[in-house]
Amino acid sequence: MNTATRFILFALAFNIIVLVPVVSVLILDLTAAGRGFGLLTDGRLILTSIYMAIAIISAALIVMHVKRLTWAMPMSVALFAVQITYKLITVPMVGLSNPVVISNIVVVAVQVVALTNLWRALRGSKAAL
Repeated sequence: MNTATRFILFALAFNIIVLVPVVSVLILDLTAAGRGFGLLTDGRLILTSIYMAIAIISAALIVMHVKRLTWAMPMSVALFAVQITYKLITVPMVGLSNPVVISNIVVVAVQVVALTNLWRALRGSKAAL
């Protein structure tokens, strides 16, 4: 397994590491959930479902990478592209004073580093051809 793939695996694992406590706080409706995500509403439950889906897909993609399935990488890139886009949109929509937006930026940074390493690896392999 090359370095670029290891970075992608780390970013997928980071998704899970971040999302398990977040989803737990949201499901249990702890005080922190209200501070970061607002009151318990249908919208917050929909967001919780999306977070759960991202965590499940991240875990499935880790398994697919370990099994060396060729389509695991494009699926990981697609997942990160969607996450990076929506997480960056939260900055102008909500502002940097919200802890969720700040954690979104950290996740984006991890994913951008992973994608940058993948891009460099792919660029290097094309140069070698």
